[in-house]
Amino acid sequence: MKFKIISNNPLVNLKYKDFHPMDYLEGATFLEVMEHTRSKVHNNYEILTHPLTGSVKPGETPFKSIIISEEATQLNFESLKLIEDAIITTKKFILQRKWTDKIIGDFQLIDCDIISSGIESINQNN
Repeated sequence: MKFKIISNNPLVNLKYKDFHPMDYLEGATFLEVMEHTRSKVHNNYEILTHPLTGSVKPGETPFKSIIISEEATQLNFESLKLIEDAIITTKKFILQRKWTDKIIGDFQLIDCDIISSGIESINQNN
């Protein structure tokens, strides 16, 4: 299955930009990644990885990567509900924090590992 990655994580962009279509949202917040994904769902793309994967809550990390279908087909109501619920949850946890460069690097690595697992799972199911 072909897919596209939506991410604000520079590590994910660096690792996958040459292999998969990507909407790299440089400097975007976690919430902005969610809202961009919602606009894609409204344009008939399907979410392939849960927007809130991993054990790191929104507000505890600035980075988010989500996999969606590469091509638009028809409105997927399951994807729409998923992203709307994820946005509501994200808004509950929004905090303004300052992190050290090491912590930022750790968050990038965690998000990259999670999305790599999603890519591996999608590839195994094809």
